[in-house]
This record gives sequence, C-alpha cells and structure tokens, in this order.
Amino acid sequence: MAARIFCRDLCAERGEPASGLGPSSKSYVLLHWPRGDWRVPRIKSHGMSEGLGQAILAANAAGIHVALVDGDDIGFTHQDTVRDHVTPEEAEQLLMHIAGGGVLEGIHDPRLTIVCCTDGKQDPCCARYGFATWKALRQEADPNRFRILQSTHLGGCRFAASLVVLPQRARYSRLEPLQVGDFLNCLEQGIPYLPAYRGNPSYDAPAQTAEIALLEWAGQRGIAGDVTLHKTESDISNPDQVHFHATIGTQHATVTVGRPEFAVNTRCVTIGEPAGTKNVARWVATSVLAEN
Repeated sequence: MAARIFCRDLCAERGEPASGLGPSSKSYVLLHWPRGDWRVPRIKSHGMSEGLGQAILAANAAGIHVALVDGDDIGFTHQDTVRDHVTPEEAEQLLMHIAGGGVLEGIHDPRLTIVCCTDGKQDPCCARYGFATWKALRQEADPNRFRILQSTHLGGCRFAASLVVLPQRARYSRLEPLQVGDFLNCLEQGIPYLPAYRGNPSYDAPAQTAEIALLEWAGQRGIAGDVTLHKTESDISNPDQVHFHATIGTQHATVTVGRPEFAVNTRCVTIGEPAGTKNVARWVATSVLAEN
C-alpha cells in the first residue's frame, strides 16, 4: 500500500515558509469542550446550543478567536483569567460580554498556556502532527509553569503542528515533538523559538518575515536586544519587495523581503484534485545587511 500523502509534507517539500502569515487574533477565548464532541464547523459541535454558536460567531466578528479546548477542566479562559466551571448558557453570556468589550471576572492564571491544534475533523495533518506534538508537550512541560491544551482549528492545517502561546498570542508552526524541549526552554526565557516562530503577533506578514530574519541573523553573530522595524517605500519597479530599517540592541541593519509564489495544497482533501493545488505568494527574506 502506498504511503499516505499529507498537505503539510507537500508544502514543506516545496519550500513554502511557515512564518510570516500575518497578525494573530486580537485575543483568544478558550472554551472547554470534550474533544470527542468537536465538529466542523465548531459551532455545530455535539451538545452546543444555537445560542452559544451564535455567541461564538459574534466574538469572531469582534476579532476574538474562540477555540474549543480539552486537556483540563477549566471551563472558560480569556487572556490570563479563568473560570473553573461555566454552563453553556453562562458561556454564551460571557462571550457576548467580551465581544462587546467587557472583561472576564475570574481567577488569574500565571502560567503560559500552549494551545495545540489536534482537530482531525478539520484535516488529517492536525491529528497526525498536532496530536504527536501535544503529547510531547504534556510529557515534558512543567504543569506549574505551563498549561497544555489541545484545540479545534487554529488556522493553516498545512503548517501542523500549529500552536498559540497565550497570553502573548504568539503563533508557532511545524513544531516537531523532538523540538519541544528547546521550545519550552525558550518560552521560559521569554524569547521566541525561531525554528517554528511565525513572528510578532501584532505585525503584518512582511514585517514578521523581516523580524524573524533579523533575529536569526543577529543570533548567528551573538547580538541580542529589542527589535524595532521601520518599513521604507517598496521598490517602484517591484511592489513585491519591501525594505526595512531595523535595529536589534544597538545594531542597525537593512532587511529586504520579497514575495515569490509557492505551489500549495491548503488541505489534504485538495491533493489530487484538478484545481486542488494553488500558487500562493508568500513573503521571504532575501537579505540582511549591517548598517554602520
């Protein structure tokens, strides 16, 4: 029997970067829902009322990502505040409150929360790669410092394992189980784990790409410090190229990013379909040059 082909592997083999996918949602709500009851779309999950589904859509419209999560019994989370137990009716009211700009009243959880997509109903890559990484995280993470959850779709099945670190909103992709130890060490130090980092969650895609390139360049030279980026005008003759004046610590540099196209399959079901493979423009760094 031929080995199964996964969209994640195809896109990685074609060289599509997992970084620089644009800003994260402005905040995340984590709603406890048993993994066996998840459905696609999530608002049709088993046992979910129409009112709660509509509240999830209202939160989404307000820029809030609502993830159904499993891994502990905490009922409802927003930012770093938790409620241990909520009924579906209470969850509906809380979501509408937060969507309207309200603040969740509850208990402060000082731990970093790592949410890992394992939503096999969305795509087989999320089950195959996401579950393996989630399992490694559960085995290696100190539960006093990290809260490890599996979740519904986080975006980008072909980048599995896909994760979000909260409350920072930092997104990571293609994190392998063998990388989990280094990943956790970086998070404890308050620095991004560059091999899987998607970039500053508040930056747009080209700025994220430039930031990662600068951090990698600086790391190779033993340079550390805060990063600042200032976008210059795009080349008039080439709108798919952007230059940034960048600073890390006291070092100044110019970072150039371009936007080539990659052949991608966004989900496994598209593999082999006549129109399943698409060309997608993605930002990549082309140079980092030190400035005097």
